[in-house]
Amino acid sequence: MKKLALVLIMIASFTGVYAQNKTQDKKIKYFVEAAVKEFSLNEDQHKELLDARNAYITDYMTAAKSSEGEEKKTKLNEVNTKFNQILAKITGKTNGELQPFLARMREELPKV
Repeated sequence: MKKLALVLIMIASFTGVYAQNKTQDKKIKYFVEAAVKEFSLNEDQHKELLDARNAYITDYMTAAKSSEGEEKKTKLNEVNTKFNQILAKITGKTNGELQPFLARMREELPKV
């Protein structure tokens, strides 16, 4: 009976993690496709942005889980700044020019 309960708990855990990863992948793809369309990116830029966005999400999740309070805030700001710099480099846009797009993504991504 204990083994059955343990197996059910493990299945539920794996299902939750898989669903969360699938959701993150969907949001990453949505963000990248929107950026490609918004900034008319070519295939190389598309791939570079996809890699950068995947790294950003991984770094963000790690920073969010590994710290608390002011340290967490600082780490998350560093991760955000790093990604924004990469996005600016890929698109050739300034941070100011990227802000409307990023604001729109902040509104749209939770609904994806």
